[in-house]
Amino acid sequence: MRRGLLVLAVALPAATLAADTAAAARRGPCMEGAKRPRCVFQDARAVFVADGDTIRVRLAGRIRTVRFTGINAMELTRYSKYPSRRRGACHGFEATALVERAVKRSRWKVRLGAQRLSSRASRRLRRSVWVRRGGRWRDLSKLELKAGLALWLPNHIENAHNREYAVLAQRAAAARKGLYDPDVCRAGPDQDLPIGVSVNWDADGNDAQNLAGEWIEVHDGGGRDLRLGGWWVRDSWLRHGRDHVPGYRFPDSTVVPAGATLRLRVGCGAGAALEQHWCLKESAFENVSSGFATMGDGAYLFDPQGDLRAWEIYPCLVACSDPLAGAVRLAVQPRRDESISVMNTSGGPVDLGGHLVKLHDAGSPDQFVFGYPFRPGTVLQPGETMRIDPGGSPSDDTRLERHVGRGPYVLADGKGLVSLRTTDDLVTACADWGAASCR
Repeated sequence: MRRGLLVLAVALPAATLAADTAAAARRGPCMEGAKRPRCVFQDARAVFVADGDTIRVRLAGRIRTVRFTGINAMELTRYSKYPSRRRGACHGFEATALVERAVKRSRWKVRLGAQRLSSRASRRLRRSVWVRRGGRWRDLSKLELKAGLALWLPNHIENAHNREYAVLAQRAAAARKGLYDPDVCRAGPDQDLPIGVSVNWDADGNDAQNLAGEWIEVHDGGGRDLRLGGWWVRDSWLRHGRDHVPGYRFPDSTVVPAGATLRLRVGCGAGAALEQHWCLKESAFENVSSGFATMGDGAYLFDPQGDLRAWEIYPCLVACSDPLAGAVRLAVQPRRDESISVMNTSGGPVDLGGHLVKLHDAGSPDQFVFGYPFRPGTVLQPGETMRIDPGGSPSDDTRLERHVGRGPYVLADGKGLVSLRTTDDLVTACADWGAASCR
């Protein structure tokens, strides 16, 4: 998904832009300790803290609403300068309190940074917000991410902080801080069950035209059924659904049997026992890009108390592990009887769940033609090989023979690249042919 298209500058009166530009603007590095990229900074005075990612400031003699770039804090439903009068989601109070303390200690003086002064989120200014702390200016979004009080929300336009924010969010998740403490709101149902979440973020073809090709999977790794009634899932973007839930709320009858996996597709469709549909009109999950402007996203599962119980943030940058590293090998037959083979080269059984085979675009190796995901419980015994036929019919699948159903001629003869990777984008194995190279 190209979420950046939703946050491009909106048309504003020329006088408004001119007034903002005139407000003591200066240029400097967007990030602490880096020379590039560079941002425009303006000093302002905060006048109200709305919640953990929105404040109001006086800038160039006008009151402006500022939306923090790069993060999404949990929502408040009632704003107030009095903490006792605030209402909202668990974790929203803590994020708001952190911002309020930091702004007060900064004597309500803030510094706003942007790569483009025209950047907006609706009619709010989209900015990094800095406060004085310990004698220097500190990025307030970084303080929230370090405390685990906001989700990582990368941006295509204001992208200078994308990668550093992703690292901070994943460090907080690994340390179970803030949002990532699974019982900090209240002890929820099935607190002892091991629950896993994974996301298929890159649909085959054009994501916007294949909404059913994006999905979240919830896996019950315990010894009894997991009842998901009243639970909800979301990505890092805020989409209110049924009952004003910030995402997709599972129906009360939803049950994931022990050892089973439920798939929630982004698009519409007919439901089934272990398949539901979010029925969004746009793709939900960002595709991956690298560099300081790293794009990605996350899938987050909340229980009825508001605790975040399971998640997957991609691409993985911190505390990354792949249980299949060094245990499997890929091979490709690109001509005639086309096939991709996954071989277990280890001395024990391997579960391919949480992994997928991806065929790369021969002309653009960072883009993919299709992916074949494996569900948990797809086990190869030592020495076994699974053959994946790009053509054929999935109705003919067997345990060791799978079919993608894309037709008889899918793999380019001249050159190509196939990888086995985790759903959070770690490369497990790779096979190339012709002029293409895995390196």
